[in-house]
Parts: sequence; structure tokens; C-alpha cells
Amino acid sequence: MSKSSMSDKALFNAANVIRSYGFLDQSSMIDLLYRVVMTKKALSGKGDDCDTVYRTMQEVSATLPRFPGDADLFFTIYNALSPLDERGILSFINIANDGRELFAPDVLIEKFSEYIEAGTSKVLVTECEQYGPSLLDVIESNPKVQFTLTSRQAIKTELLSVVYAGIKHVKLLAADIYSYGFTTERYDLILSIPIFGGRVLVNGEDFISREPDLIAVQNLLYHINMDGNLVMVLPAKITFGGGSTAALREYIESNYKIKEISALPAGLFTPYTSIRTYLFVFSTGRTDDVVLKQYESDKPIRKSSPCKSLVVKNEILLFSDEFADLNGWNVDMAFSEEDEDIKAFSNSPVKKLRLKDAATVFRGKAVNAKAESGNVAVINISNITDTGIDYEHLDQIEEEERKVSRYILEDGDVLVTARGTTVKIAVFEKQPMICIPSANINVIRPKDMLRGAYLKLFLESPVGIKMLQSLQRGTVVVNINYKDIIELEVPVLPLEAQDALIEEYNTGLRFYKETIAAAEEGWRGVQQGIQSKLY
Repeated sequence: MSKSSMSDKALFNAANVIRSYGFLDQSSMIDLLYRVVMTKKALSGKGDDCDTVYRTMQEVSATLPRFPGDADLFFTIYNALSPLDERGILSFINIANDGRELFAPDVLIEKFSEYIEAGTSKVLVTECEQYGPSLLDVIESNPKVQFTLTSRQAIKTELLSVVYAGIKHVKLLAADIYSYGFTTERYDLILSIPIFGGRVLVNGEDFISREPDLIAVQNLLYHINMDGNLVMVLPAKITFGGGSTAALREYIESNYKIKEISALPAGLFTPYTSIRTYLFVFSTGRTDDVVLKQYESDKPIRKSSPCKSLVVKNEILLFSDEFADLNGWNVDMAFSEEDEDIKAFSNSPVKKLRLKDAATVFRGKAVNAKAESGNVAVINISNITDTGIDYEHLDQIEEEERKVSRYILEDGDVLVTARGTTVKIAVFEKQPMICIPSANINVIRPKDMLRGAYLKLFLESPVGIKMLQSLQRGTVVVNINYKDIIELEVPVLPLEAQDALIEEYNTGLRFYKETIAAAEEGWRGVQQGIQSKLY
């Protein structure tokens, strides 16, 4: 989208010149860019010989630490960076960043620009240091719109003031969006990608959450005009988190309009982070309906091959009552209900019950100290295999039975991993020793109308897998909360029918294992026969 005046090759060559002299980290490269840009601005057509350039640099950077080199070194660096124009400066900031800080991909800036409508007159873009020359393109394409850009980093603010100095409809504001009163203005449109993760120390300010991205949501909502929009990218946690995150969702639902929630492609912010992110559109008023979208990248995303186009994979409209039925703001759950397999299951005449009515669900126990020969065995994720539970290699702990009584597993309990890279499912078979699950495992204990083995078959079916995936709260690591599992709807056939299916499955599994064992034994015989004839 951007129209940089220097080729990418020239920009990277300039960066490599800087790095070749030992300026490897982001701060030192930005420091040098600042010295060069300010020196060039001060010279403004005056002499540019080595001594003049060096002396001018010392004058304009008097507040900075002493330049770690001589006049010849700085003159070399000056000649490498001084050809950069406004677009080149923005691109170089990204190159220096090298994935260590969040940087907005061009495709997302292009998506942001779609929210600038005919009646939009005032736009706020927060933390504009994370945007490249594509933002400059958006600004130049909308000359009738007054843009206010915020920046928190002092040295980058100075650089950006040079970039945007000649554009009359741009105002650069040194401001912290994680504090009240960063501006008194209200805007028709606010575009924001806040800090992902971490906590902010906010003294004397009553925000619902202490997390910067959630602080930013609450703070920026105060600054949209009547009918204005806040378009914001946030980590997936806001769609499912409990505690202060859930409190913020409730606050937004009660006081603002949720217009759009769109799942963005995984890895969109690679290499800075691979967490799942969502694009939200909030406005004033009350929610009547919500547009839900799922975007996918036009091609696999890699560090050397960023997303160039966002393609709408799915899109649905939910009315407020339908949206309220979602578990949190679970977009995946909403789309799973549109899935053909899910629809076929929902429309089938088989009796269905929510798990909270057909089973008891609880999470395992957090275990710290292990013992070589304890009295209690602990089932971990690693003990759950493709063919069941590896009981021979369970960890053991020494603990009073009364202290683990609520976690003791019973025959037929279904174990579903709560965390990990994949979802594993197994049915527990009673053992001579007391067994308990670790905290990384959810336990489903079926009531009389449901067999554990039958429930496992359903959860491992295409429909069951999709339903479990809709509950995944994790961004990188899978995270399934037992409080979500109880809301799953499962089929409940007569017990005779369940038993018949279980027997059919077990018969097939035994045949499979016997066939595999026979094939492996036959293959070993072939290998041994060949080896005996080699010499």
C-alpha cells in the first residue's frame, strides 16, 4: 500500500551499514536516525562536509549521551541515512524495530482506512510510532480529515514531528493513552493497537483492569463522539477472560454499542507475537446486532512473507439476544453453530442434554512435590496417549487421602486436557492405587444415563472436536475451562445403544491393534531375512 521513495533493498542496506559499525540494538539505531534527521534539518542546505556535519550533530543532540565515535564514523552514517525522506524514516523505524516491538502490518492499516467514512472529520490514531508509511498514505488520501496522532516515545515523537511537519491536517500529540486526561477532545473515529499483555502502574486512576490493552479500551471509549467509532485490535483474552476482563466486557455491554468483532489471522503480528487477535468496533448507544467475521490471510504468514490481504472466511449477523447467549464474546462458538456438521447434529432427533445435566465436571489438582513411592498416583497430560492412559509411568505423591478425596478418579471418568498444544481425551479405568488428575486436566464424571466411553466417542467425532475447539480460550496454548465444558450439548442415546456402539468401537480397535502388531512382526521378519543374506 505504501509508496516509499527508497527501495526496500536500499533501506536494508542503510540499516546494514549502521549494524556493521556495532550499532545492533533498536535504541542505538533509532538514536542514530534521530541524530542524522535533526542534523540534516539543521543544516538545511548549508555545508555538509565532515566537520560541519559532525559539529552540527553535536549541537542538535546536546541532550543525548555523547556519540560513541569520531567525525568520520558519523559522516559515514550520515551519508547512509540522510537520503531518507519522510517515508524512508517511517520504514527505517520498522527495520530497526526488527520484531522487538509491536508494528502494525500494512494490511491492517489498509483495513483501518475502510472505517473513514464520508462524514468523518476528526480521527485519532494512537501510538503512531508503530505505523509505517502506509499511515502516511491514508492521511494523504483524506485531506479533509483532521488527524491527531499520539506517540509515547520521546525520541520517536521528535522523528515523527519531522515526518508530519508539512501536513496541515495532522497534529502530533505526545500522550499516554493509558492515563486519564491524555486529551480533552472527542473524535469521530479512533484507531488503536494498544500494548498486548503486561500491566501498567496507574496511580489514583480507577480503571476496571490493570492491563494496558484493557485500560486503553475503557479510556478511549470516553473520547468517541456521538455515533463515533472506536476501531481497535485486542488480544483474544478479552473474549473469554474472567475477573476484571469479564467486568470490562459487562461494562462495555451496559454502556456502549458493540458493532463488530472480527477474528484476525493467527500470526498477523509475527514476529512480535503469535497470539490470536481480534478487531473490534465499538460505538455509543446500545447493541442491537453484532457483525461477526473471521478473516484469513491470502497466504501463510511468515516473518519474510507477511499477510498482504485479509480475506473474509465467514461472516454472520447476530441480534443482541443471540449475542448475549454466547459464552463471553466467543466468536468461534458462534461460527461453529453455522458449521454443517454442527447443524446436522443440532437438527438430529437424538435426545440431547447439556453436560451440566448429564455429568459432573471438575478440574484436577495442582501438584508440587513428587515422591518416588507415594500413596497417590497423578495423571498428567503426558500420560494420555492415542490408545488410552499410560498407567505404568504415573507420577506419585505422598498425601493424606482426605486432602485429595474430591479429586479421586472413578471408573468411567472422562479426562479432557485443559491446557497444552492439542486436546487429548481418555477414559479412566479403576486402578489398585488412588489416582487423581493434575490441574492441567478436566474431568467429566457421567451420571447414570451416560457412559464415559460413549462420551469419549462423541467428543472425538468431527462434531465433538469442533465443539471443544469453540471453547478454547487460549491464544497460543490451548486452554479449556471446566466451567465452559458444562455448557456443551451432548447426545444421550439409550444405554443399550451406547453399549452397542462402545462394543463395536472396541472390537474395531482390537482388530486394528492386532493387524498393526501382525504387520510390524511381518515387517521385522522381512528385514531380518534380508539382513541375513547381505554377507
